[in-house]
Amino acid sequence: MKFKFTPDKLMIGLFAVIMVVIPAVTIALPKAEKSENENRTLAKMPTLVDQKKLDKAENPKDVWDAIKWKYITNREGKAFKDDFETFFCDHLVGREMWVKSCNTLQRLSGQREINGVYTESDRMIQLFRGGDRESVDKSIAAINAFAEKFPDKQVSFMLAPTSQEVYGTKIPSYMGISSEKAFIEDAYKKLEGVTSIDCQSFITGHGGEYIFYRTDHHWTSLGAYYAYQSAAKTLGYNAYSRNMFNVETAGTDFHGTLYSKTLDDSITPDTMDYYHLANGEPTLTMTCINGADVQKYDSLYVREFLDQKDKYSSFTGSNVPIVTIETDVDNDKSLLIIKDSYAHSLVPFLSNHYSKITMIDMRYINTDISRLVKLDEYQQVMFMYNVITFSEDNNLPKLSLTKGSK
Repeated sequence: MKFKFTPDKLMIGLFAVIMVVIPAVTIALPKAEKSENENRTLAKMPTLVDQKKLDKAENPKDVWDAIKWKYITNREGKAFKDDFETFFCDHLVGREMWVKSCNTLQRLSGQREINGVYTESDRMIQLFRGGDRESVDKSIAAINAFAEKFPDKQVSFMLAPTSQEVYGTKIPSYMGISSEKAFIEDAYKKLEGVTSIDCQSFITGHGGEYIFYRTDHHWTSLGAYYAYQSAAKTLGYNAYSRNMFNVETAGTDFHGTLYSKTLDDSITPDTMDYYHLANGEPTLTMTCINGADVQKYDSLYVREFLDQKDKYSSFTGSNVPIVTIETDVDNDKSLLIIKDSYAHSLVPFLSNHYSKITMIDMRYINTDISRLVKLDEYQQVMFMYNVITFSEDNNLPKLSLTKGSK
């Protein structure tokens, strides 16, 4: 019998591929732990049994009791069906192709915002919509309380704008974005015993320059340079002029965090630059501490990340609780930075003026920080966050665990 191709048979074949072949291949293929393009960890297959109970099982009843029946049958809250759906979607065969196709269709239909990222003139912009005001007030209160606990230290706060403040003038008002300038001014008004650093004026004053990446939410090394200039008077150093640095182009194919949210290949990849003092830089040792894992480097640029998706981590390495930089700058000046990742590309400039700099990431710390660093070694403390991270962060209140000066 000769096979005759018909539209009905085509539909049956497509239905079989969608309902049978794709799920079967998805389940059968090896599972990746991380999506490099999306820069995130993928969900794991949810387990149906309590492994500890199963290991101790001595009879069929024990095995029966080890099964997570409530988890399997639950219709509200945490349930197997929801976790399995997340797992399946994360590992769907050809997933990134489907995501790219979906995002492309949205753009072709005129949609400019995808996953909180607005595309305008060969640039991706992370949108700021005001954040969590309650969390912001708690964070500011925590900064003020820290300054009160340590009256012998100079405490400052650098709250940095993001690219929206510089390039967002063409974003329509109906998108519901908030003014980062107003947010910064309001936050600074609430500081007590803390010196504010106005990097916003320095940054926005150079809006025509390459100060923010096109595909990433961070500022470029040039943007960080202007922030370094803005902090000079407050922190008490004479900033080096721009012509005193040699600029090394470390890479030209950077696809950053905003690309990870959109997978939009139409935006020009970013260039990553390193700034080096032309007359010679301090000799230094950088120690990155993540629990028992301690890594030491003789540079602030961890070049192995240039061969990975997360190229921004080449600035002082990936996010860890504590990074300490010790230099041969002979002035005994020490700076403690409590920060987000915007500080990573700022520190290479600051390191030219300090014997010691330590960065602390409160996301990974749940204890009195004086147990981790000797606070009496630091004359200055700077809080350094970008507007969007600060507006969403809820980790600074953990500073209340830190005891003040005796």
